[in-house]
Order: sequence, then C-alpha cells, then structure tokens
Amino acid sequence: MSTIRRLYVYAVTVVSMEVVLWGLIGLARETFSPDVIGSGAERLAQALSLILVGVPVFVGHWWGAQRSAQKDMDERASAVRALALYGILIGTLVPVVQNGLALVNRLLLSVFDLPVSNALIGGSQTITDNLIGMAMNAILAAYFIYILREDWKVVQPIETYADVRRLYRYLWLIYGLIMVVGGLHQVITFVLTTSEVDTSFARNSLPNGLALLVIGLPLWVMVWKTAQDALAEPGERASVLRLGILYVLSLAGVVTVLASAGVTVNVILRWILGERLTFSQFINDVRGALAIGIPLAGVWAYYGHWLAKDMSQVTEAPRQAGMRRLYFYILSLVGLVATFIGIGSLLAFVIHSLLGTYSWTDLLRGNLAGSLATLLVSLPLWLMTWRPMQAEALGMDDAGDHARRSVVRRVYLYLVLFATVIGGMASAGGMLYLLLSALLGSRPVNFVRDLLDALQLFVLFALFLAYHFQVLRRDGSQAERALAAKHAAFPVLVFDSGVNGLSQAILEAIQKETPKLPVARQSIENGLTAEALKTTKAVVLPGDLAVAPPEALRVWLGQFNGSRLLVPRETPGWVWPGWPRRSEGDTARQAANAIRLLAEGQEIRSAGVSSGWMVVVYIMAALFGIQIVFALLALALSTIFG
Repeated sequence: MSTIRRLYVYAVTVVSMEVVLWGLIGLARETFSPDVIGSGAERLAQALSLILVGVPVFVGHWWGAQRSAQKDMDERASAVRALALYGILIGTLVPVVQNGLALVNRLLLSVFDLPVSNALIGGSQTITDNLIGMAMNAILAAYFIYILREDWKVVQPIETYADVRRLYRYLWLIYGLIMVVGGLHQVITFVLTTSEVDTSFARNSLPNGLALLVIGLPLWVMVWKTAQDALAEPGERASVLRLGILYVLSLAGVVTVLASAGVTVNVILRWILGERLTFSQFINDVRGALAIGIPLAGVWAYYGHWLAKDMSQVTEAPRQAGMRRLYFYILSLVGLVATFIGIGSLLAFVIHSLLGTYSWTDLLRGNLAGSLATLLVSLPLWLMTWRPMQAEALGMDDAGDHARRSVVRRVYLYLVLFATVIGGMASAGGMLYLLLSALLGSRPVNFVRDLLDALQLFVLFALFLAYHFQVLRRDGSQAERALAAKHAAFPVLVFDSGVNGLSQAILEAIQKETPKLPVARQSIENGLTAEALKTTKAVVLPGDLAVAPPEALRVWLGQFNGSRLLVPRETPGWVWPGWPRRSEGDTARQAANAIRLLAEGQEIRSAGVSSGWMVVVYIMAALFGIQIVFALLALALSTIFG
C-alpha cells in the first residue's frame, strides 16, 4: 500500500470510527436517559444517521487496512498505521478519563453541598450520560488495544512502533501532570483564601481541585512509572523525545516559579515601602502566584532531578556537556532578559522621580517595587547560569575549546547581539524622532521624560551589546589559536592512484578548509617511508586504492595506527550501496571537512537514513511541547497577574 493511499485509508478509518462512536453514544443516551438528554425524532434521527453513514465507511476501510496489514509486513510496521492506532487510543481513552472526572467532580460538589453546575467539566451532564460515554469509548479502546498487541507480536522492525508508543506515553504523562498541577492550584487557592474576601470561588475550588487530583494523580503516577520502567529498553533513556519532555517540564517549572517569586517579592517590597496592606490583602495579592508557583516548583525540582540524572548517565563527555550547556543557556537567556527589564524599570523610576512626573503614592512605589523585585529574582538566575558557562568557555583545555565552539553558545551570543542591535536602533530612532520634532517646532508632550527614557534604553542596549560582542570576539580569537595548534599537529597524506584529479581536488580542499594543517599528496608509485608512518595522523584513500591496494601500500597500511578516511569513487566491478553520486568537488569538500573534524577531535557522524514519518512524529512532539510550555505559562501568568 503506497504512503498516500495509506494516509487516505487510515484517515477515513479514524474519522468514520468517531462518527459511528458518537452515533452509538447518542443512540444510547436517547434510549437510557431521554428525560435529560432530550427525546424526540430529531435526536433519534441524528444518531441513526451517524450510524448508518459511518458503519459502512468504517467497516470497508478498516477491513481493507487489516487485509493489507495481514499480507504485507511493511504495511503492518508502517508509521502511519502506528500513529493511527495510538491516535485512536488517545481519542477513546481521553473521553473515558474526562467522563470519570465529570462523575467525581459532581460527586464531590454534592458532598460539599454545592451546585453540581459549578463543576469544571460535565456540570450539565448526568451519571447515565457519563457511564454511557465511558462504556462506549472503553469498548472501542479495548478492541484497538487487542489489535495493537497482535501487531507488537509480529511487527518487524519495531523501532517505528516503539517511537510512536513513546510519544503516546508522554502525551498521557503531560495530560495527567496538567490535571495534578491544576488540582493543586485549586486546593492551594482554597487554603489561601481568607474569610475577609469573597469565598464563592474558593468554595468551588476545593471540590474541583480534589476531583482533578483524584483522577489526575493516579494517572500521572501510572504513566510515569511505565515510562521509568521502559528505561530498560534499548534506546529509551537516550531518546530525543524523553530528553525534550524533561527539558520542557523543567524549564516551564523554573520560569513559572521565578515569575511567582517576582510577584511575591513585589508585594513584600510594596509593603516595606509604605503601602498599607492588611494580612488578608497581602494573602489575596500573592494567592495566585503561590497557588501556581508551589505546584510548578515541585515539577521543576522533580523533573529537574531526572533531567540531571539522565544527563549524568550519558557516557560521552562532550554530549553530556552539550546537554547541560543547553539547559544553562536557556535559563541564562531568561535571566538576562528579565535583568535588562529590571534595570530599565529602575532607571525609569529614577528619571520619573527626579522629574516629579508621578507622586510617590501614585505609580512610583509600584514601579520601584516591581523593578527591584525583577532584579532580585532575575539577576541571581543570570549570574548562577552565565558564570559557569563563561568559566567553562575560558578554559584552555579541550572542554573549554568545545564550549567556545558549541552551537548553543554561539546561538545564545548572536541572539543577544541581534536583540541588542535592534533594540539600540529602536531607542536611537525614538531619540532622533523626539529631537527632530522639537527642532521642527512640534515639541511633544513630556519631551524631557520621553527623551531620557529613550536615552537610558539606548545606553542599556549599547552596554549589553558591547559586553557580549567582546565575549564573542574573545571566543573567536581563543578558538582560532586552539584550532591552529590542533591542525598543525595533525599531518595528513592523500594517496593518489593517478587515475584522475580527485586526489589533487582533495588536497586543495583540505588546504582551503584548514590552511595550518600539514597535508601532502602521496603517489603510490613513490616509496612509502618509515618517517611518514610515524608522523602521519590520517590518510585519505580513494575507493579504487582501498579495494585493490598495491602490496607496498597494503603492508604500509597494516602498520599504520592513524585514521583512515575512505573516499568512495566509482570502480569497475564494485558497487557502493547507499553512496549518493556526487561531483568531484563535493566529494573533495566532504573529505576535507571530515579531516578537519578528525584534527579537532570531533566525531564524524555518518549520514544515516531516517524515516520521514518519524521526523513528522518528532515535529508533532516538539509542537505539542511548545503548546504545553505556552499553556503552562499562560496559566501561570493569568493566575499571577490576573
């Protein structure tokens, strides 16, 4: 079955299945609870029409998909089938959980003698509605669980199914964790609500939060235990998806905790600076921040621990350092941006105070408290994350060299440079606009204040730009010296069979790529010296010489302990599977790049063949992770500032 046809078949199968499922649910609800759901010909006709239309379409397409899977193992092991089956499980089991949550939520509201209409979900439903929804979805889910288990028994290779299953597990993990965080947020909100404020929301928040915890906590524990037990499987611990999930959860936790801490410190500073706050007002002001900050502090601590543990178990030191580096630079960037905002706000406070723009009891107290709170939270974060990275990059050993040349560090520095240059341009443009307007006779209102605000922003951008530009230049000069020394200590021989100009092209490409690297062209017709055997670090062999070397070359290579770089070249009678045809120039440039990596002590990664569908899977996972981050941040900001 072709990929396009496979997409069509499984897409129609999934859609028609949902049509049949909702038709059956509607029919059952009409039969068993007509007084609530609503009776009459219209609803009955709607349910029957869904069933009558959906059943033949679903049966026909699913039967075709199953028939193809039974005949063809490639079809059965396809990523499209795996995504469809696990997607169906999510589409059926999530409604089971949601209906269970609605049942528990209304039950707890009844226990607390509160209206069931205040439930987070399913406030207008009945027990019969939820039981029917759970039963129908569970029956269908059980069938597809059976299908998946049968596939797992015979499918080869299993990598695609394992990757999709991993994605499936972590989606459930995020789902359960969101319910746990939401439940704790509701419960903490209830606990921190004082009797002097309106408690209508708080009264509902306790049963609603307990319902989320009753359903979400066991789900999260079960899925996380499954994911942890799966670490014994090959490739599970090193999976990009697991690492990405740990990064997302840790970073979402730390950013939210810092925002919550900033709001709390802001309220405390306002009180210190003279704002009259009763205890109830104080608790009410920090309630939202604490209610979301405390649960996500636990998320940060727990998953930050597992992230550190997973990174510590990576055996390759450069890869382990790179993983740690990514985490630190992301936090450093967050701290740097917040520090810039805090300094800018503090300078704006000074300007407005000197000009007497606002009264102390008006906005100045809030501005001062906000700027100091931002600095007190963000500056330590930036220093604690930037200083270790800077100290690592200043080292003159191999670790320092790798740190200076790391992609993450360069992206960080260039991103800061880009932001500061653009910000400097904007602030300079603002100053020029104000000055030109005044010179042309149209002096803006609050000219001096706005001019000084733009000036302080321009100075800040310039200072941040100068510092990071100096750091980038120092990295470049140190890296250049270190690489030149490594290149000079790595002599290379390029063997020449005399058939065509490939060896000369490789020689020229190496000289262009690494001018300091000593490289020589060695003809097989000339003698191979013992001195070259001792000093040469790597040799480049065209494919025809490698498959049929002369006796002298074969003996010499047998005694050679350095690296051997094989350059594929069309040879009569020999086939190179998986070797894409390239021009002589491209081949020479690839060989030169490989020599450079060898001289610098870096790993040469082969260009493997990856599944296009697994790329789609990981893109979906990345997009989902980004949505989770924004969802958590939006929830945090709405509860903190709203």
